[in-house]
Amino acid sequence: MFSPPRCPYPSCPFHAHPVDRFYWRHGAYHPRCRPHPVPRFRCRYCRRSFSRQSFRADYRHKKPHLNATVLRLMVSCVGLRQAARFLHVARRTIERRFAWLARHAAAFHTNRLRGHILRGPFQLDELESFEANRYQPVTVPVLIERRTMFLVASGVGTLRRKGRLSAHQRRHRAEHERRHGRRPTRSAEAVREVLGRLRPRLGPSPAFVLESDHKPSYGRIGRALFGEGFVWHPHSACARRDQSNPLFPINHTHARLRHWLSRLRRRSWCVSKRRAELGRHQAIAALWANYSRGITNRTRRTPAAALGIASRPYRSEELLGWRQDWGPLSLDPEA
Repeated sequence: MFSPPRCPYPSCPFHAHPVDRFYWRHGAYHPRCRPHPVPRFRCRYCRRSFSRQSFRADYRHKKPHLNATVLRLMVSCVGLRQAARFLHVARRTIERRFAWLARHAAAFHTNRLRGHILRGPFQLDELESFEANRYQPVTVPVLIERRTMFLVASGVGTLRRKGRLSAHQRRHRAEHERRHGRRPTRSAEAVREVLGRLRPRLGPSPAFVLESDHKPSYGRIGRALFGEGFVWHPHSACARRDQSNPLFPINHTHARLRHWLSRLRRRSWCVSKRRAELGRHQAIAALWANYSRGITNRTRRTPAAALGIASRPYRSEELLGWRQDWGPLSLDPEA
């Protein structure tokens, strides 16, 4: 039996501060997309009516049955066009559902972390991809909790194409920069943004251990953000990338992201046209990897469950069940 936790109208006092039995039942209706009736309610204060669907994440979706499948496809190295072909829907439908999934994933992650303190140690590293073409590379800093490989935060920043370039490639880069301007390198800004998201999760004492490679900017940014509480443990990036490597968790996370996300494949037709879309795809991957997928193939225990943030693995339908854009009073997927 569903009981609404609040009035869904922000102008009503019972939206932010609901009281017990602030509503009465007001019949039901039969939607076209569901086989069972949906109960309706009426607020005792504002007298406006609403239904259980007002609290669902798929509110006003005409094809809610697509949501869980789209989530699974987005972390199965499937592009948007191929997902549309597979589901027999328009590409624009998948694009809108993709944007909605990203917003929902970011809000879900924020709500689940609210009130939880992450102890660490943490690991940080950047992987590289590109947007639109190879003369527009991007850096993707990823921050994880080392023990559980919990994806804490990630970001996207621009890079200027570097490395060994042939004379032909140098001419192409010069022509590209003549048309679009010299591409800035914003690796430090992206890393600063990712580490800054960790500050509210450290509790009253912002002290933590960060492991990474020997890139000097990591130490500088960490000390600037966290002061004396910051402890940096750099490791060699040239060591063999097996399980004996201290950076194996973050290296393995990068490999999994490249395997899950079509946008991060090294040779792919599904490359992001805009780096903002790559950031959205990462939010979707973090939702699935943290709360639904087991840490390894041998266990179903998720990173969130290992940290005490969730009690069990969530099915895709549960992850996408309830609205997450109302802050702390958002419904838990177990409800």
